[in-house]
Amino acid sequence: MIRQVVVVSGGASSEHDVSVASGRDVSAALAATGRHSVIDVHVDRAGAWHIGSLAAPAQPFADVLDEVSPGTVVFPVLHGGWGEGGGMQRELEERDIHFVGSGAVASARALSKRETLRLCAAAGVQIIPTWCVDRARYVADPDLVAGAIRRTFGGDLVVKPDTGGSSIGVHVVPGHTPVRAALADAFADAPLALVQPLVDGDEVSVGVWTDAEGAVRASGASLLHLPRDADGGGFTYAHKYEGAGAVLEIPAAFPESTLDALRSAALRCFTALGCRGLARIDFFVDRSGRILLNEINTIPGLRRESHFPRLVAAAGTPYPRLLEALVDDAMRRPRPRRRDVLPRIGAASR
Repeated sequence: MIRQVVVVSGGASSEHDVSVASGRDVSAALAATGRHSVIDVHVDRAGAWHIGSLAAPAQPFADVLDEVSPGTVVFPVLHGGWGEGGGMQRELEERDIHFVGSGAVASARALSKRETLRLCAAAGVQIIPTWCVDRARYVADPDLVAGAIRRTFGGDLVVKPDTGGSSIGVHVVPGHTPVRAALADAFADAPLALVQPLVDGDEVSVGVWTDAEGAVRASGASLLHLPRDADGGGFTYAHKYEGAGAVLEIPAAFPESTLDALRSAALRCFTALGCRGLARIDFFVDRSGRILLNEINTIPGLRRESHFPRLVAAAGTPYPRLLEALVDDAMRRPRPRRRDVLPRIGAASR
């Protein structure tokens, strides 16, 4: 049976280009299996939806979703904001549309780094000491807040927005440097900023996904190697997408005991947030061997050569099989209620 899949990419977030690249690869791989009729939906930077290509007429998202036929699976490949943080997922749930990935509540939890840390710490996962700074409080007295941060964390700091991804708005602030510029940049992306001490250790990630049999699996780990001349800014957008020289060792050659501990922590995080389908979970392994949660991405980059698909491939599941397993998992959710009258998207399928 040919299954219809609607791949949604782009969006109004700062990660628009990353999303478009992911959507292109997801669509091509699913179509190549011969078992899926794929419809591309491109969301422009203003938030309007275009069926087939950006050249197609712009439509409100509600009109497009109202035309999704029963049995169709929506595959969101959106990053950040409404597309990853629960807004789109809520709309799909209200329409009883099958979709890939976590539901609205889990998506909203995971998009917030503060909420992620809170819930995972309660589940027994170790986290980095974190100070959450509210933009309104900071604007009221920047010197007071910045001074308090420096008195609390005297060394090198990491400042990041509470929501968002692809390392956008994330800054490493050396111990002798004021934090105000980094906070201002973080607040440009979110009303809440997180401040943490810089961890001296390895940056690692674990992929978690639901396989073809419906079992939740955790991959091995990746290990980030930054170029020798890196400025201490960590894994930046330029490293990820602009060829700035970072290398991901996949699979990473950690001792089996460390890999087991990473997988266990990743699965615990996935469960604590109520995630489904897929997630990439990022950790630090510090110099004493402690595993510290960094953050969770419920819609990680999904280009064929992106971080998450490479982790899963190294664990024995190639890219096309991963995507098919995610579509199958979406179909295992409670069956949508049938509608008496429901127009169908179909003209743009390929």
